[in-house]
Amino acid sequence: MAHMNLIRKRIWRIYLVAALLIICCCLLAACNKDISYSVAGEVSEPTHFMAKFMLSISKSTGLNNGSFGWTVIVFTIILRLILSPLDIWQKIIARKNSKAMERMKPQLEALNEKYADDKQRLQQEQMALYKKEHYSMLGMCLPTIATFIVFFVVFAGFRQMVGYQYALDYKSSVNAFNTVVTEEVGAVYGDRNGDGVINLYDIDPEDTNAATFRDEVISDAQSAVYSSYYSEEQTNTRSWLWIKNIFVSDNWAESVPNYTSITGQSGFATSRLSGVDPSEYNMVMGKVLGTGGYGKNGKWNGLLILPVLSIVLSFLSSFLLNKAQAQPPQPTGANGQPNQANSMKMMQWIMPLMMGVFSLLYSGAFALYMFTSSAAAIIFQLVFNLVGKIIDNSRERKMPSNIAKR
Repeated sequence: MAHMNLIRKRIWRIYLVAALLIICCCLLAACNKDISYSVAGEVSEPTHFMAKFMLSISKSTGLNNGSFGWTVIVFTIILRLILSPLDIWQKIIARKNSKAMERMKPQLEALNEKYADDKQRLQQEQMALYKKEHYSMLGMCLPTIATFIVFFVVFAGFRQMVGYQYALDYKSSVNAFNTVVTEEVGAVYGDRNGDGVINLYDIDPEDTNAATFRDEVISDAQSAVYSSYYSEEQTNTRSWLWIKNIFVSDNWAESVPNYTSITGQSGFATSRLSGVDPSEYNMVMGKVLGTGGYGKNGKWNGLLILPVLSIVLSFLSSFLLNKAQAQPPQPTGANGQPNQANSMKMMQWIMPLMMGVFSLLYSGAFALYMFTSSAAAIIFQLVFNLVGKIIDNSRERKMPSNIAKR
């Protein structure tokens, strides 16, 4: 009967984890619509609630006139504060588990020795002891599950923000380009086609100077785009400390995305632009593409600083979290099972590595979010540990007097 109860509990745990994953997938499906930003008309604002939250922070704090990187930092801190009740609850569970494990450790070691060759009986006795001491196995998994859910929901918001900025940048560039074309072509040919729009098609192809004039107009328009793209206002929005374009990865990527990048045809797409012709894009952005970065011809957007820092802090955060959660002693003997320890060690490596991949291959804004979030988590964990230690010391000092009173 005890064995059947153990199996039943495991089945229910599997159902619970599956339900959480299904809820997570539904949440992502509802909030993570793949928006294609059209540059044919006005650029619509993102619809993801996280992206809207970032925009509201940027506007309400006045950070819309500065680097988006600072908006990311403020957004991350506010989000951590909003989620702090969940974070505190998780840490309280971890602390209770740690205390329970301290009490159970001698008994678990004795059980490991007594039932070293009887795996089934060992598990039954362990589960009975866990129940008696109120040790929560599920509580050990909650931080990881919650981290995954928040991670992917926030990532969806950043994905839309990057696509939104790409659309704004290109729309602004097109306007700067067309303004010059309208002025220079209109001054020579006017609205030759009579369609109410003055563009390069109004240049008379039979004019002997048409080709030279067209090249001069395009060159002047591209220069206007360059001046607009690198204006103080736009540069302030995109740049952050050493990163030339916070909406592009902090690595060897070009700081000005090319056509295949903004349309999601190459690289790790963020959000696609629609209504963009490749020849038009290359013509409009002709003097901007391949500029504004580090290295030869200004190719590098960043210096790989954020990805490295994100990995280091993620490892440190994972280490502190695992340290706060005391692990049961591993079985010994011929049938000893190090599977649980190996699984915990694997999770300790997988999460930081996953964070590193995202920070390396996706936008510098998302890498900055992960870095700030990990730094906040570490500070909070250290403060929580310090407070917990103070409480423990206070209880230990009071214990002798309490015992004496008895």
